[in-house]
Order: sequence, then C-alpha cells, then structure tokens
Amino acid sequence: MKKLVPFIAVSALSACGFHLKGTYAYDHLPEQKWYISGGQLQKPLENAIRHASGTPVAQAAAQAELRVTGFDGKRDIYTITRAAKLNEYLFTLHVTAQAYRHNQPWGAPLVAHVRRNMPYSDGLTLGKDEETATIWRDMYNDAADQIVRQLGFLNQSSPSQPAAPTAGEPAP
Repeated sequence: MKKLVPFIAVSALSACGFHLKGTYAYDHLPEQKWYISGGQLQKPLENAIRHASGTPVAQAAAQAELRVTGFDGKRDIYTITRAAKLNEYLFTLHVTAQAYRHNQPWGAPLVAHVRRNMPYSDGLTLGKDEETATIWRDMYNDAADQIVRQLGFLNQSSPSQPAAPTAGEPAP
C-alpha cells in the first residue's frame, strides 16, 4: 500500500497537466526552424523556441518567422502609504507578436501580458537597480514563454493555400 500512494500521486499530477516551471508541456511547434526578429525579446524568444523543441535559424533557412510587432513596458506607482510615501511599484509588460509563413501573416496576433509588483522602501535603496533588472528579465522570459506557447496552437495548414475541396464540392 505504501508503494502505491506515491505512484497514484505522480499519476494524478501528470494526468492534470502539471509540469515544473521550465519544463515545457508543449513541444509541438507547427514548424521547427524559426527566424526571430524580437528586438528586446530576441534572446528570451530564442531560448523559449529552443525549450519547445524548435530551432532559431537564419532567415534563409527558416520555415517560419516570428516578429515582435509591439512592445510596451511601464513602471508605475502601485501603492502609497498614508504618509504619502511610495510603498510599491507595478511593472507592466505588453508584447504583441505575429507569426509569418511564406511572408504572409499566420494566425491571429500573439499577445503576452505580464505584471509584477516590487515593494519599495527609502531605507532599502541599495540593490534596487539589480532587483529591477531581475524583475524585467523575468518578465521578458515569461512573455517569451507565453508567445511560444501560443505558437503551438497555430495550425499546420499554410495561410496562402486554401483547403482542398472535399469530394462532391465544386472547386473555387
């Protein structure tokens, strides 16, 4: 009985789709060779493509392209104390990307929205620049993961080729 409990627990976790962070449950990209024009998200997108069993390649060898079309990162004041002092910052990152195949848009635009907050104290200012950089880097990685996860849902059919008519249907 004691040997059965861990087996049931592991089976239940895997059946519900649970995966540790950093392990990808989606390694089914519709294409394997991607050209990425990501601007500030270039490195995080390349890493996310690699983790999803894809390969970032030069444009000439690519089967598809991923372009970041919109990038908006903001840092706003999130909370203020009763004494009118800054208590917390809110970091917001909104990224829009588009997949292309045969130089034609492929599927709907891919959107990633990431938010983080950071506590702030005037007495603890040392190291805040490094903490801020770490938060932005983590947000870039999360946005890239969200975009690559959405790539897995693009269909295999090419957007430039209409679906073949079925038997009994007239051709267009």
